[in-house]
Amino acid sequence: MKNIWKLKNRKWGTYSMKNKVAIVAANYYENITNDLLMGVKNNLDKNFDISTYLVDGAWEIVYKINDLSINEDIDKFIAIGVIVKGDTDHYEYISKGVIDGLINLTIKNNIYIANCVLNVLNIDQAIARTKGSKNKGIEAASALNNLFL
Repeated sequence: MKNIWKLKNRKWGTYSMKNKVAIVAANYYENITNDLLMGVKNNLDKNFDISTYLVDGAWEIVYKINDLSINEDIDKFIAIGVIVKGDTDHYEYISKGVIDGLINLTIKNNIYIANCVLNVLNIDQAIARTKGSKNKGIEAASALNNLFL
């Protein structure tokens, strides 16, 4: 475990960070999320104890992270998913609900969530965000590595 300094009630004290990281991935667009997942796993520091959880869609990511943060005592997460705009307003509702849920969990549960949920207009945009150095999974892993190592 890593200790970091945290200001609490105007006094500095240590706050112990766990080395557990949970990756919660929606497999609705399985080929895309698998590429993002590989980007995360290949770039996340090997000092982390990593567990991967699959859910059906982006909407379920928020519930699973909340459950794990409460019941499994995990405080670091990477959320992976894809939300593609269609012909209805569904895209806007799901996108807003997921990002609002992740932000609320971060604050309410005092956890860190690296957001790798792609909000795109079409599948081609999602695929472009999984290739080579543009893989958003690499960025999510890098954000977590930089904050906690």
